[in-house]
Amino acid sequence: MNEAKPLDRAGIEEAFRIMGEYLLDRKALGEIAIYGGSAILFQFDWRKSSQDVDARIVSDGSHGLVIQAVREAAKRLGLSASWLDESVAMYARPGEGQVDRVLIGLYPSPERFGLRVMAAKPAYILAMKLKALERTTADDRDYRDAVKLGIACGATTADGCATFSGSSSPTRRCR
Repeated sequence: MNEAKPLDRAGIEEAFRIMGEYLLDRKALGEIAIYGGSAILFQFDWRKSSQDVDARIVSDGSHGLVIQAVREAAKRLGLSASWLDESVAMYARPGEGQVDRVLIGLYPSPERFGLRVMAAKPAYILAMKLKALERTTADDRDYRDAVKLGIACGATTADGCATFSGSSSPTRRCR
């Protein structure tokens, strides 16, 4: 198994491009929603890398093909087998939907695509980061991300940030 290396935006986009080609060649459309560090780096300049891509496969009926596309990207790029990590699904809010996400891209290209990638909106990511900070295993990266996301969402105090984690629907506006 390959040792995990940090992924930057260009590397993640290359993996998504390979996935999109794989799915397109099989006449399938895969849709994923990304969270955490990878969702942050697609929406803000201050995050430069992520250890993995926390994602949920949200397309109906093509989960197996999307997983095969993930494996193909890992093989071709020399990525860890766990570069795309689905364990985030257990932390997603029940009833999460399109209103909680923004479109990141269509791969391999907007004109011809097999993969649609959406990211959780900043307020949603902030709520997830704040929940992560409640765990005793939270790391400094979660704290730094939460502070920067809180600022981006307009929170000026810890109590202001708390309004994001206390809600079952983190829909307050962030840029």
